[in-house]
Amino acid sequence: MNFVFHVTVSLTALIVMFSIGFSAGSNYCKDNWVLFFHAPSGNGEEVLKAWKTRHNNCDIVSGICPCFISNGCLPPRVRFETFKSSTKVLRSPYIDYWDCLKISKVKLELSIQGKMVGFVEFDGRDSSSFNWFHKDRILNSSWTDMHKSQTYNVFSIDQESKIERNFFINKNYNGCPNDSGWLVVKDGNLTNPCDWEKQTSYPQFLYGQHGQVTKWNDMEYGKADVLNIYVQMGY
Repeated sequence: MNFVFHVTVSLTALIVMFSIGFSAGSNYCKDNWVLFFHAPSGNGEEVLKAWKTRHNNCDIVSGICPCFISNGCLPPRVRFETFKSSTKVLRSPYIDYWDCLKISKVKLELSIQGKMVGFVEFDGRDSSSFNWFHKDRILNSSWTDMHKSQTYNVFSIDQESKIERNFFINKNYNGCPNDSGWLVVKDGNLTNPCDWEKQTSYPQFLYGQHGQVTKWNDMEYGKADVLNIYVQMGY
């Protein structure tokens, strides 16, 4: 199904438009969380590239933004039933207007066959579309040992993009057999990857099971089939 939405607003009115565009009656919203990004595993699309790439010919402020699920755009008011069978990464064009939207919270959620298996909730106030993902912004997490005072050697969307470890929350590096962490989006295969990150298809969403950090090379991590990013508005 294709959608086109037409909006004429100023930047100061974006928050008003946002609250109208995403109604509580839509399955796009989940307990006041609004879906901004939806990524299935194993479809060959790079999650980081999709997160960073603006939609062509979409300028909400100037008045028109053609938004088609077929080209990876996540329209407002779209119901879950419309895109649940889609194998594409879907990205809301509102991500490009992040700084104008008074985002209060951001949540990254992993699921398997519709069941949530892990999440991290962040303070989104005064954030950008990249720096919301930071240890100092953690509010809540399904991993009991993930908190602001924990030790991390990587906590970043793109710090380790050269080795295709994105949306990466890691505790330590000490040679491949001793790498430990909580979450990583493996966006592709490299020359000489660690054994634990070799996968048959990409992207893969690897996470520590049992609510705690995992030693990646023990191969006891879980693999989620969907990664969603939600936001809450207003502060």
